[in-house]
Formats: sequence, structure tokens, C-alpha cells
Amino acid sequence: MSNVRPILSQQQRLEEASHWIAKLERKLTREEETKLKQWMSADAKNKSELLVFAELWDQMDALSKLSEVIPHSGLQSTRKRLAIAASVILAVAVYAALLFENQRFENLTVETSVEVAYSGEARYETPVGDRSTIHLNDGSVVQLNTDTRLDVSMLPDQRLLTLQWGEVHIDVAHDPARPLRVVVGDRVIEAIGTKFNVRIDDSQQIELIVSEGRVSVGIKPGASSENMIDLSGLELIAENERIWLGEYRPRAVEVLEPEEIEVRLSWRNGNLVFRGESLSSAVSEVGRYTNMEFIIQSEELKQLRVAGLFRAGDVEGFLRSLRANFNIVDERIDGNTISLSQRIQSSESQTN
Repeated sequence: MSNVRPILSQQQRLEEASHWIAKLERKLTREEETKLKQWMSADAKNKSELLVFAELWDQMDALSKLSEVIPHSGLQSTRKRLAIAASVILAVAVYAALLFENQRFENLTVETSVEVAYSGEARYETPVGDRSTIHLNDGSVVQLNTDTRLDVSMLPDQRLLTLQWGEVHIDVAHDPARPLRVVVGDRVIEAIGTKFNVRIDDSQQIELIVSEGRVSVGIKPGASSENMIDLSGLELIAENERIWLGEYRPRAVEVLEPEEIEVRLSWRNGNLVFRGESLSSAVSEVGRYTNMEFIIQSEELKQLRVAGLFRAGDVEGFLRSLRANFNIVDERIDGNTISLSQRIQSSESQTN
């Protein structure tokens, strides 16, 4: 048997851990139990991620079922390590069908791929819930997230992209003679050959995450033409760094672990990953991929912590998990509005 084993990305590990938790819910066959043990022994991170997910899913008895595969002592140490965090995190179910029955999600997100000519201008838009990938003639690859508008100008001396709204991830082909510049608001992000993600939110705050190499950030001076850019006040943002550019966010550069960047950029694979965000933040992110609006009926409910992996646009799967794991009631007020409230338990059930 080969000793060569594939190295999983954090995103792949998250998906596989969620897959095993879902299988545990219906009990493993002997063959599946053997495969699970092999998967855990292949990489210590696999076992660690699975234990974290099992703790979050403890309301579904995942830990007790996992005890048949992992010695009790290992589970006990994990429970102690995560007891405080797990007490405030809402465990959200992820079903195996979520990952492996893609036909269920054909209408949730649509991804398209197009080519861009060497010169000239073009505009690209993704409607709510869709994603697209643009392959520039120079070899750069631009991914557009939901509800995004991007203008592209491929010029002899520069590659100019203007992000009107939304979010893009750019894998920049190396070309010192033709820097790639992204204009977003009054900022200009310049790169020669790197990977970075740019998002502008509803309050016009700009989030920049650099996952490889480094980029320069400057203020776009007033000019008669967007093609005439003379950067001033350049600031370098390095690999694994994030910065918010805007009036209402701190400008301090934040260093992110590579695993955290994988989670934040999971939208590129059509996924949403929550690892302890508030319910308020989670429904806001889910809402980006649908025309539905969520109303949370209490401040206390807004602060509940959510963990889970979902397909972008799967509103029903998200709601089903909220119902099953934290007694949250969802009510459709109209065709585009969903109310979320805490189910009131009877005095009899509380006593039991």
C-alpha cells in the first residue's frame, strides 16, 4: 500500500469532518468505521477537526457515537478543552446530502466562466445567489461572489478593474510591466503577481485579505479619467494580512491564520462556514445569497453563537438546523421576509 497521502486543505478537512459527523448520526457500518479510522490516522489535524465538530454537535449525541471509534480519554480531554466555548455555540446540523447530493442545489448557486480579450472594456455582474469566474487573457483569474459588479479594462500599460459593489477574489498573473489595479471607492489596490480578496459592504467599508504575496494600497486622487491613476500614500499589505479601509472600521492590519483565511474565502466553493459567529452575523451572511430578509425578534437571540457548514443559498437547510438544534421558530411573514424567534417551552417540558 502506498505511504503517500494527499494533504487536505482546511476547507476539504471541514467538509470531510462534517461528512463523518452526518454519517455518525445514522450509525457507521464496519467498512465506514475502518475508513474513518484510516482518515483520522492519516493526519492528526483530521482527528482534531472531527473532535471539534463532534463537540459542537453534542446535542445530536455525536460524541457518544464517536466513542466507539475513539478511546474515551481522547474525548474526555476534548470535552474539557471546549466546554466553555461549546456552552455558548449553537450547534447547527450539516447533512451528508448537503455535500454529496449536488443536484439538490442546482438552483441555489450558478457559476459561470468567461474569457476576456486583451484590450477593450467589459462589465461583469452576478445576481444574488450566483458566482462567476473570469479568465483574463494575461492568465489572471477573477472570481465574483454573489451580487457583484466589476468593470474590466485590459490596457497596454495596466490591467484595471473597478469594483462597483460586491466581492472578488483575484489570482494575479505576474507581469511587472502591467500592474493589476483594483479601484474600489476612493482606494486603489495594486498587485504585480499575488492573490487577494476584496469586498465592499453596504456601509461602503472595504475588506482586503491577502492570501499570497503582497499588495499596495493607495488613495485614488481626483482625475478626469479612471484610466489615469497616479497612486499616492502607498501602504503595503502582506500575505495572511487583512485590513478594513473605511471610516467606520479600525485601520489596523490584522494577521490571520491560513486556516482562518480558508474559512473566510470558502464562498469560492459555494460554501458558508460559521465557527462561532453570532446568529445575527450568520443570517446577514446567509442573506447575501438570497432575496430573503431575516428578522431576529430578540437581542438575546441575536447573540447566540452558530457553527456549521452550509451551501450558499440553502435557506431551508439553515432554518431546518436552527429548528432542530436550538428550538428556533421561523415564520414567513411574506414572500421575502422570515421571522426568527425562540420557541416558548411549556412549564411541563421545562420541568422534565
